[in-house]
Amino acid sequence: MYTYNLMSDMSMIYCSGHAPFRVPGNARKNIICVCGDAALKSLGMRGVAMVRKNYIAVIVLLSLVGGMATLACLRGSRVRIAIMTRLQSGSTIGSSEINASKLFLEGPGGRSMEVVPFNDDWEPGQALQAYSEMRSLGMDILVTSHVSTCALALRDSINRDGVLTMVTGASTDELTGRDDWIFRTIPDVSSEQKSIAGYINAMPGNSLLIIRDTDNHSYTTPALRYFMEALRKRSARIIDVSVSSPDMAALEASIRARPFDSVYMLIGGYKAVAGSMAQMAARINPGARIVFTPWIKTPELLRTLGRAVGNSVIPSHYPPRGESAAVDEYITIFRKRFGYSPTFISLNVYAALEILASAISAGHKRPGEIKAYLLEKRRFDTRFGPVEFDAYGDSMKPLYFITDLENEF
Repeated sequence: MYTYNLMSDMSMIYCSGHAPFRVPGNARKNIICVCGDAALKSLGMRGVAMVRKNYIAVIVLLSLVGGMATLACLRGSRVRIAIMTRLQSGSTIGSSEINASKLFLEGPGGRSMEVVPFNDDWEPGQALQAYSEMRSLGMDILVTSHVSTCALALRDSINRDGVLTMVTGASTDELTGRDDWIFRTIPDVSSEQKSIAGYINAMPGNSLLIIRDTDNHSYTTPALRYFMEALRKRSARIIDVSVSSPDMAALEASIRARPFDSVYMLIGGYKAVAGSMAQMAARINPGARIVFTPWIKTPELLRTLGRAVGNSVIPSHYPPRGESAAVDEYITIFRKRFGYSPTFISLNVYAALEILASAISAGHKRPGEIKAYLLEKRRFDTRFGPVEFDAYGDSMKPLYFITDLENEF
């Protein structure tokens, strides 16, 4: 990846094998060139500093304050696919998804498309800004990984503009059963929470403590409702907390207020602070079993769980390590190539690109054509298993409950 800091009023970027792009430099943007070619040269650029090198698959303009405009190196008639995710520095979320995209683009299925990432920081306001930037570039096919609050912030705009959207991370029931432009490769919150409640019902003890995040309320509010409908424990106590600004002393006092046998961490959005909260509960009751949501399955959780890792369970859309050769192979290749373990939502993104590539290879390149193709074909056998859509673009998938977290990551 070549990163440039532009100081001139106008600069020209030349990528080996691609058409040159003229980009404005007066906004002091960072330009990241992501193309598979080993050679890149920049001409006519004044005050430009090369920061670091690594190869991925698009040209992206990132503003220093976090906004993002994007240009892609166009290769013939390739279809441009926008990926909207969290691209903040140091986050393994966005980097996992962009690197997953790179692995896909390097295969035969990737020859028909270009991938262009946009940063929404998994915040609704920034998601709207990123969407506007995407649309200003004429792009109308989108893959998202963000949380439910972001998905709902974009829903009306997506359906107004007819943007074909593959949702890989938002399970809110507000997207379920609608004839719209949104397809979802994961089960919705109703199915998810009934499965988790069934697992917790089978655990020993009758006193459950639920720690619920209030920030991502578009997910956790319906999640709690569906979970409680299916729960069969005698006692369930709920503690609401803002995971973006938690009062840990107050949380500890609330946890200590009454005994509990087990804990359900109703937190999503890859918020690793959930591990610190779980560790607190484990110190108060060392024998308590702690169950998370699928949306906390990230290697970063291990760094905050401490000794509570042995008590913890994470539901997953994919089988545990050692049970799926395809998933294990992907994780091994990813680690060897990029030097870290990916977030598992990156597998969802990879599968979404596979589904889009199937439509494109069949000659369908416009949103309306792709939508009709997906609804007609319905079932897609991806690298990691089948994805099958219903008449509304929703899908079902079983949850696997991972108990050996240290082996998983």
